[in-house]
Amino acid sequence: MGFALHEMYEVSGLMIGDAPYEEYVPSTEKLHLLKKSDPLVYEMYWKVLFYFHICRQVTRWRSGGIKHMSWATYLFPRVNKATPMSWLAPSTDEEIFERISASTSSYSTESNEGTFKPDTVFESFHHQAKVLMSNWAMLVGFLMLWLQQCVVPTLPHEVIVTNMVYTVVLLAYGKSIALLPAMVARIQSGLCALAKSFC
Repeated sequence: MGFALHEMYEVSGLMIGDAPYEEYVPSTEKLHLLKKSDPLVYEMYWKVLFYFHICRQVTRWRSGGIKHMSWATYLFPRVNKATPMSWLAPSTDEEIFERISASTSSYSTESNEGTFKPDTVFESFHHQAKVLMSNWAMLVGFLMLWLQQCVVPTLPHEVIVTNMVYTVVLLAYGKSIALLPAMVARIQSGLCALAKSFC
């Protein structure tokens, strides 16, 4: 037994898409090419990834990711309160210093790492928190929650993983991602697992 995509499209409204839905961290070579071909997508990927890792440090890692509610309350601090919802505010220098002192302030490459030469110095991602999160970055953050909760829940179900960021950034910038086949495949997989448990 299976699901007809055209029927599921009528129910969900999700697009069939041109590119498959994939959760992965792009290689440095791929990012190097992306920087030349689509600098907006490249910049947004890094920005959201920085915020994701700041949230990871502030709220702690769980099962290889960030809990849904932790990510939601990081992006929208008053999401659980009766007051009007607010967006993530820029961090102060004191907050950033405190976070950096609890982690690593910089990192230097010792050998060739992808397209990065030896002795390349990377500053801490925490400095990104000084900048007000843009509308596009907030959209990506929200889409990560929506996809993981409603469209393509993956194991472990209760967390959002780093592998989602790149594909969701592409989706936010209008890339035609195959969400409908991914959702149907997840449903079908769940039903098969359920049927096996009764055998």
